[in-house]
Parts: sequence; structure tokens; C-alpha cells
Amino acid sequence: MTLTANFNYDLGADIRSRMASSVKLAKALPLQPDDWIRAALARLSEAGVDAVRVELLARDLGVSKGSFYWHFRDRQDLLEKTLTQWEGRELDLLDLDENATNAATRWARIVQATADPGRIQLGASVRSWARRDERVAQRVAAMERKKAAVIANVLQDVGFTRAAAEAWSEVALLLCLGWLDRATRDRQFQLAGRGLGDLLSEIILAASSRLPSWERAT
Repeated sequence: MTLTANFNYDLGADIRSRMASSVKLAKALPLQPDDWIRAALARLSEAGVDAVRVELLARDLGVSKGSFYWHFRDRQDLLEKTLTQWEGRELDLLDLDENATNAATRWARIVQATADPGRIQLGASVRSWARRDERVAQRVAAMERKKAAVIANVLQDVGFTRAAAEAWSEVALLLCLGWLDRATRDRQFQLAGRGLGDLLSEIILAASSRLPSWERAT
């Protein structure tokens, strides 16, 4: 999947446009907590955690600010549930049935999801938030450890030894983080740089071809 042409995908605008039709039904069908959380994710992705404010979300949803407090104690409660929703989405990516699909299919799913423009945009905002909040940073770090373990499992099934799989999974994860950091601050890189999905696959193919025979699983 080539990402550079699509990196400017606006997750916030997409979510808000999909919410627009449901807003018309708000009077007949009161909003649920998940509606506020989806709006918060859109704001977080588009403009960072500072933009996740009750009055802005109420405006996006076409409801009064007071209705927010039917579902949440305060803004911090919403932020906590928003982060939990992000974690759930990331865990869905990692939920790969090893018995139902082969390693190549699981690797393709990881690459596709990792390189998804909307996921990248939201992930960058979450990591920016994590730089300011230690509790968020701890949860992001825990998610990254889970990702590295899943990648290592796939690489081991491809033919890497466990030690080599764990080492190269860390390399793949660091490549993702470095790519994301540069892509989110350098528009020229977005336009001219290599797509993340292509880079991930190429580095693993290169690693596999260079492994000595004693580092390959038998």
C-alpha cells in the first residue's frame, strides 16, 4: 500500500461527515457515550488533545454542552474513555488468529493497518499527547510492546528463530515510529518519501535474505 498520496486523509472530517446524518436524529435518538467518544477521536486526530473540549464536541454533534454530563463526569473522564477506545482499535489490529491464516496473510494485515492514513494520523496525535502525560505514555508504551510481540510471532512463523524474530520486530517498530515522526512534521517527505507499508515489507525481506542458516528456524 502506498501511503504518501493519501497521508493527508482527514479522519476528523470523515467522522464528522458520517455523523452529520445521525445528528438530524439527535432529538429523537439521544446521543450515546460512543457518539461523544467518536467525536473526541476525530478532534484528537485532527488537532490534538487540546482540541478535545466539551463545547467543541457539542457543536460538532449539534447538541447542548449540558448533555455531555449525562454520560461523563468531566473532560478527564472523556479523555480516559477516548484513550481506551484507541487502545481497543489497536488491539483489534493485533488480534490475528494464528490458526486461521498463514504468516504471510497476517503480515500483510499488519502492514496494511499500520500504513492506514487515518490510523497514522490518530496515532501521531496520541503520541503527541503521550509526550505531555506520563500515564498516556505508559499506555502507549504497553501497546508498542504488544505490537512488537505480535510482529515477532509472525516473523517466527515465517522462518526466523525466536531471537531473530524479536530483534527484527523491534527494528520494524522503530522504523514505524521514525517514519511517523518525520512524516507528521515534514510535508515534503510525505510527498516524496517511501510509503511505510513498502518500507516495512522490504526491510523484513532484506532481513530474511541476510540471516545466516543457523539463525533460521527449522
